[in-house]
Amino acid sequence: MELAQQQKLVARLCTNREFREEFFANPAQVAAREGLTVGAEGLAELHHEHLRQFARLLRTRRLGSVGVALPLTRRVLGNRFVECFKLYALRPPPPGVERVVVDAIGFVDFLCGQVGAEVFDPAWSVSLARYEAARLEAVWLGRRLVVRWLPHRIGPLLVQLAKGKVEAGSFNRPTLAIWWRGTERGRPHHWLV
Repeated sequence: MELAQQQKLVARLCTNREFREEFFANPAQVAAREGLTVGAEGLAELHHEHLRQFARLLRTRRLGSVGVALPLTRRVLGNRFVECFKLYALRPPPPGVERVVVDAIGFVDFLCGQVGAEVFDPAWSVSLARYEAARLEAVWLGRRLVVRWLPHRIGPLLVQLAKGKVEAGSFNRPTLAIWWRGTERGRPHHWLV
């Protein structure tokens, strides 16, 4: 049991910045609080910088995985995607089998929360991110019905993105994006209205 607790503690050290700082400030107390009675002194000798480097590596991998799950959003936002993800990644990654999908959806929720604080350029980029997150819910999480109201015209935007260049102009017109599957294992059908 002690080994499993050590592994769990090291995993939290690598994925949770606040916990890592608290641990290095007082390793024996934090290890005892986490139920670790043996080996706390060995964990306390872990080099701070090595753990930080490993944590950066894990964040970079998360960024890559979320970028693959949200390819259009990453392409449109460019460096802004990376900057926003760094802020989002201060939180520990979600647990579970579909962690990458849940992480990508969580990141889009984070972006939607950021819209009040700052305006993204182009303005329709958050609608695009919400569209991609809804697609992930429908396809990868197996939801039978996913409906999203988006304030921008996604259909023409997707066509132009597929061609490689989005022409200047307004995409301001509400769109209803719907994914529906008849059975739990059936293929989802998709409509943009």
